Amino acid sequence: MMSLKKTGLLLLPRRNNRSIKNPTTGKIALKQLAFIFLLLLIPFSVAEHANSDNTLSPAQGTSALTWPAGLPVYDHIVIVIEENKDYEEIIGNPNAPYINNVLKKNGANFTRMYGEEHYSQGNYFWLFSGANQTVGFTDQVPSEENNPNYPFKTPNLGEQLINKNLSFKGYAESLPEIGFRRNKASEGLYARKHVPWISFANVPNGTKVATSSNLRFADFPSDPSRYHTLPTIAFVIPNLDNDMHNGPIKESIPAGDRWLQKNIDPYYQWSKNHNSLLILTFDENHDRRKYLGLTNPLLDPQSCVGTGRDREFCVDLQNRIVTIFAGAHIKPGNYPEGKGITHVNILRTLEAMYGLSKAGAQQPNAAGGGITDNYISDVFETAQ
Repeated sequence: MMSLKKTGLLLLPRRNNRSIKNPTTGKIALKQLAFIFLLLLIPFSVAEHANSDNTLSPAQGTSALTWPAGLPVYDHIVIVIEENKDYEEIIGNPNAPYINNVLKKNGANFTRMYGEEHYSQGNYFWLFSGANQTVGFTDQVPSEENNPNYPFKTPNLGEQLINKNLSFKGYAESLPEIGFRRNKASEGLYARKHVPWISFANVPNGTKVATSSNLRFADFPSDPSRYHTLPTIAFVIPNLDNDMHNGPIKESIPAGDRWLQKNIDPYYQWSKNHNSLLILTFDENHDRRKYLGLTNPLLDPQSCVGTGRDREFCVDLQNRIVTIFAGAHIKPGNYPEGKGITHVNILRTLEAMYGLSKAGAQQPNAAGGGITDNYISDVFETAQ
């Protein structure tokens, strides 16, 4: 069993803003402070990546990654991001038959896949740019008023694909119009915090499909005969009713699963015979205790349990989530990937496949615990 002190960096755990600071005194509660000291063992090699507000300063891109010869380079990859569910709430759940009986059964299921932090927003930035871009942990959408680096100009997946004469588009359900920048739409189901590409100055955001990476899901092809017009990499962001975010579990999981079957399965079926791939992932786990901060994938929920820390809170800290690769050239099965992977490893896989440079760096708790900052290759068959 792995003890907390052997798992590397776990920076400033927070359950929510109110539990950290007394609104009158601004002082951290003594109990919580003791908990922080218990967990805050920071190896120098890991701590050097962190800054004082517990977010990560993004690193610049490095030299291009090399993809192993013979492995597939896909014509199209569609990445769908679901919301806020533990691995155990999805895998094996009869209320998610499409995910389990189609995607998991025929795809590569990663059994040790972890989000980087709580709340949601930062995880989307990690997947897109290898850093949380110092957006903080409270899901406050970045702006010029609250972030001195906004709009961000750091390397990211969209920018690098476009610069290499490849293509990137993000399709957000309930986005009112192409290029929409405001935080909320009138119907309230669109979530700006789930579309990180809008926050980068080096990713186009015009008002037409040809000039923007910020598209509506209504712009995603509905006819399989048009799937060949998809970009090299597309992100698909269901709205809050369809990404398993809203509602009780007994309703949100079946709703999200049905949405995937209706809207994404036609692409998945097409992908198997058209050198294309579907990636299904989640942003973070359930986070029932409303912990805020970087999470620690190497933490064992059983050995973590102690005074003031039950298993539920420890599961939140580990942040284990579902990720499945399904489509052409995939070897079905369960893949632990050594000590595990994060969204950054998905990003590295995409970067290596298309000869892009590394953006950002592995989440420091993951890196401190021995999770690599490299790509995934063992799930792919040799392309014919």
